[in-house]
Amino acid sequence: MAEDDSHRSEPTRRQYLTYGSAVVTSGLVAGCAGDSADATATATADESGDATGTTPTDEPESTTEAEADDSSYSVSMAPVGEVEFDAVPTSALTYYPVSADAAVAFGHGDAITGIGYDKELFGNTVDYYYDALDGVEFEWEDLGRVTPASNPNALDRELFYELDSDVHFLDPCLLRSPSFDWTEDEVASIASDVGPWFGNYYSRTNADPPEPCRDRYDYYTLWEYLGHIAAVFREEERYRAFKSLRDDLVARIQADLPPASERPSLAVVAYTGGTFWPYDFTGDGYLWAHLRPFGMQNAFAAADAQTGSDGSYDYEAMVETAPDVVFRYWGTALGDSFRSNREEVLSDPLADEVPAFRDGRYYPSGNGMQGPIMNLFQLEMTAKQLFPERFGAWPGYGDGESYPEIPEGERLFDRDRVADIVAGEF
Repeated sequence: MAEDDSHRSEPTRRQYLTYGSAVVTSGLVAGCAGDSADATATATADESGDATGTTPTDEPESTTEAEADDSSYSVSMAPVGEVEFDAVPTSALTYYPVSADAAVAFGHGDAITGIGYDKELFGNTVDYYYDALDGVEFEWEDLGRVTPASNPNALDRELFYELDSDVHFLDPCLLRSPSFDWTEDEVASIASDVGPWFGNYYSRTNADPPEPCRDRYDYYTLWEYLGHIAAVFREEERYRAFKSLRDDLVARIQADLPPASERPSLAVVAYTGGTFWPYDFTGDGYLWAHLRPFGMQNAFAAADAQTGSDGSYDYEAMVETAPDVVFRYWGTALGDSFRSNREEVLSDPLADEVPAFRDGRYYPSGNGMQGPIMNLFQLEMTAKQLFPERFGAWPGYGDGESYPEIPEGERLFDRDRVADIVAGEF
């Protein structure tokens, strides 16, 4: 969208939520570097099998500062640097499900002003899990969005002004990428006129950010990233409660996994019209935080099957790949679309020659842009889909509108505990 000088000439409207002066003066508002205290991250592996950066713990490396006013504080995260807040944000744009779910989990769901891309798909992605929790809701229907109705793959700067959010949980480096192609001035004007950016998109797969951001971009695990979002809302205690639940769940799952040689091969795909599009879930990044702890073999990596020129697989290639289990990425949000899709896949004449399809082990999987609540459910769901003999059978897709009912004795984490943390009872 073209630069609008009428906005640039206005005084800053968020006097109580601003970027630190060092960030503004050095041009970091455009997302071109991280905080000066941050080191360039390299991926390693922690005890849960999750990729991690050089940050020594999952706690956010920034802390609150209250020198002149007890309500003033700052939070540091790459690539946005040090972001100063004079008060806890009461309105927030959550462009991806990771920040929407985090806002709800940390008790600030009412602050959400808008979400990204298709509202129904976005809403179903997050809301799918909440029906299993008493008192936890995500009212997405009336939320705004910053994608114009005519083009959900674009961003409209004017809509950021209309939503008037205190903070935007969106990576400014992503805005500088060819996907959106914003200029530095366009990024800076929203931060100064409306509210700061706070996001780290490229930790999703640890991919290279755009060139202007590349020198000092740090990568975070999912729970490191969530810790920074919690710090924005000053909800570190809630974060620690959720982190403890997650760590306990992963430890119990991993303690009961069979040896790696006895685990099924897994394919993660998108599917349309007889064509399978593979994902490499063994790579780095928080996109696979619900799959990585299981230490699964990628069926595509081990196969000799030929792919198409665009990287896709047809049914014959799936026969050669012979996965034991197939997950449909983001299938939990697709409702009737996934059910008809599953019926089509399993009824193909070649289905009996693919072990996963022959055994009915084609399952909907979750979305990697997951917050703390989604991550808990998606870990449980994955455990049951992969190892029903150890963790209890996955009950099936149900109505496709919400997470299926699991008998209390077969649940892998305490739903009431999650609801209590959201309600502030921890």
